[in-house]
Amino acid sequence: MQFHVKLSLLLAFLLLAGSATANETLESILAIAAKQQNTSIDYREVRHLQLLNGPWQAQGRMFVTASVFVMEQLAPQRQLLTANKHRFWLYVPDKNIRRTGMVTTPMAQRNFALFKPIMHGDKKALEKEFDIHFTSTDAQWLLELEPKRANNTLYSRISVKGKNGHAAEYMKAEMPDGDFTEWFFQQQHFSSTTEKQVIKLMHEAKGK
Repeated sequence: MQFHVKLSLLLAFLLLAGSATANETLESILAIAAKQQNTSIDYREVRHLQLLNGPWQAQGRMFVTASVFVMEQLAPQRQLLTANKHRFWLYVPDKNIRRTGMVTTPMAQRNFALFKPIMHGDKKALEKEFDIHFTSTDAQWLLELEPKRANNTLYSRISVKGKNGHAAEYMKAEMPDGDFTEWFFQQQHFSSTTEKQVIKLMHEAKGK
């Protein structure tokens, strides 16, 4: 599991996890990010890499609360990526791999510095990091982001879209070499049972 690939998923559901308004604007989308509390999403990831004969696919589920992030990849093999405000944990059960580190490490900062303005709905900071193009039709909205400092980022363009009145259902992240990854999202109900499941997965990732 590549840490930067999984962190980019954080962009989609932290940015657009709540119900949006009928007439979308950049401000309405960012307001959702600022107010979002708990989220549960089923996802499908498709990587298009020049080195592979065909697309690589994975699927699983993601959870976000006010304090933690949990991503459980269920196929093609089970993997856990979790994080709180200070640390991240990666656990691959089949290979008995465990990794952890501070979110202040250069690798983590390279990602969090890119996505933090989106997570917090900070328009001013977002405009500092990206060239932004937002459009909305009667049917859907589209947000396109191009990093202003290309040498310090992993992606050359990020596109997120959804139907008007609904959260994001699709994201595409393009890399400078032509490779790109697509994500497809389906929101699920977040209940007290879900919250207990999140705690259990956090403990598993930490090896408790």
